Amino acid sequence: MIEPLVAIVLRTSFCAALAWGLWRLGFGTGVLFIAALAGLMLARPLMDLAIAIYQAMRRSNWRELEGRHYAFKGRMVHVVEDADHQRWVRLADIRAIAGFTASDAALQVTYPAGWRLLGRPPLPHLSDEALLAHIAKGRTPEAVRLKIWIEREIVFPARREREHHGIRLEALDFRASD
Repeated sequence: MIEPLVAIVLRTSFCAALAWGLWRLGFGTGVLFIAALAGLMLARPLMDLAIAIYQAMRRSNWRELEGRHYAFKGRMVHVVEDADHQRWVRLADIRAIAGFTASDAALQVTYPAGWRLLGRPPLPHLSDEALLAHIAKGRTPEAVRLKIWIEREIVFPARREREHHGIRLEALDFRASD
């Protein structure tokens, strides 16, 4: 953002010095040509400055969600990543999309290592692996599409990140049976 400002200051200074010099030499009408020259010289740096301001505003606006924004068919899915690069997906978001009816207690018993209360207020979340195993049980077309999306957008990148850092999860007893 500094580069467009420097260009604007330097080009404005050049045009002002040139206009002052022409005026001192008695070429008063030359100042009009300098105004046109200034317009040509300042157009690009002003556009660059506007673009830089827009990008800075966009970055500051989306900083909170950077790298953590997940949406399935326009519906936002809240995902939290822990220190072990395991992703936890809010159950309310998945229920709104898939409509599965398993209760929190049943999910907690079925996936003991994959169920947690996270956030303020504490809301139930399933780990990426537990969610994939649970969604894989659904046979509706919407459940299949959701399973593919979860695997591609949430589970696979998390697995790859864990492998990159050499993190191994404890033995999961809830792997999807195919």
